[in-house]
Amino acid sequence: MTASTIPMTRPAKVRDPRLDFFRGIAMFVILVSHTRNDWLSDWIPARFGLSDAAAMFVFVSGYAGGLAFGGVYRRSGWPLGTARIALRIWQLYIAQLAIVIVVAAVAVAANQLIPGEDDYRSILQLDQLFADPSRALLGIVTLTYVPHYLDILPVYMVVLSLVPIAILLARFVHPLAVLGASIALWAAANFYGWNLPGDASEPRGWFFDPFCWQILFFTGFSLSMKWLRPPPADRRLFRACVAYILFGIAVTVPAIYQAVPGLDAAQGWIVDHADKTFLDPLQILHFFATAYVAVYVLIDRLHLIQHDYVRPMVKCGQQALSLFLVGIVLADLGGMAFDRLGTGLGAQLLVNGVCFAVLFAIAYGVSWLKSAPWAKPRPVPAPVKAVEPPAQSRTAILPSVSAR
Repeated sequence: MTASTIPMTRPAKVRDPRLDFFRGIAMFVILVSHTRNDWLSDWIPARFGLSDAAAMFVFVSGYAGGLAFGGVYRRSGWPLGTARIALRIWQLYIAQLAIVIVVAAVAVAANQLIPGEDDYRSILQLDQLFADPSRALLGIVTLTYVPHYLDILPVYMVVLSLVPIAILLARFVHPLAVLGASIALWAAANFYGWNLPGDASEPRGWFFDPFCWQILFFTGFSLSMKWLRPPPADRRLFRACVAYILFGIAVTVPAIYQAVPGLDAAQGWIVDHADKTFLDPLQILHFFATAYVAVYVLIDRLHLIQHDYVRPMVKCGQQALSLFLVGIVLADLGGMAFDRLGTGLGAQLLVNGVCFAVLFAIAYGVSWLKSAPWAKPRPVPAPVKAVEPPAQSRTAILPSVSAR
């Protein structure tokens, strides 16, 4: 084969399995943590450390954002890259409006269909929407009214809107200027209390302050864009991270900090100074320690998350937006199911089993739909060639004639 006959095709990009695996885990943890009376919520990472699945989700989303949008900026330039970001923000905005309406409809339907004294409009913390619908609807559209548990997508929209600025900083100043600006914004938001309004009826901001949580996003984004080099695999650093993770367990598990002298005081100080809204330094340090340990453990062991039995979790991570939206509704329905069925072992197995099965089914269903099966040409069966019978002698096919 000559050089002119060699096909000039680019090698296919291999997607890092860790990205989708951990994002898939985050989807299930978020579902469980939002489901009222779910036993599994006692075993989520937040019960054994200073950070939780939300930090993992934002960081991994930043890394995935670098993969998804960074290439557009490199290939097509800043204007088209920014247009691609705008399109994604628009998609997330429509998704946010839809999920608020769906959750509100679920609350109304539950009040009508489920007998009892429970007011699911209050349980789902939608009082402002139904108390002053005109003002609340305007707030929903302008993102100045963000109901509780429905504030992840708005944060993602705000953070994505900062990506074009980050690209300009990296291009005209220095790639590390992006992370420097991100740290400065986080520090200023903590110092001055910057946040966005979350509810006109009460003086609260967004539960996840986007000016603070962006630091996790842009750390992942910078790593994905190769602006920031990850720390090397070092056994001493690994041990330090493990030690901090164990400390996080000790000060969050009551059976430990109440039994060990001095830990209760440390736990009290951490509770007084921890602030999830503004993402305090202890949470950031804990998440990065956890991430480092996870990456270190998986060095030369990626096969552990590439087996067939892990593939469904990876598939869930690939369809994160769809699963997040469905998971919010499932969490509300699951809590209502526990209200009716009780919280015993049988109810726990049934509700969690159904919710998990729905998430897996949605992941595979959305993946199938995205493959556009209707656009694939149907296989055309090969024409069947007629087979002629073998030639036979004339006397074999004609009746014998006796001589007269």
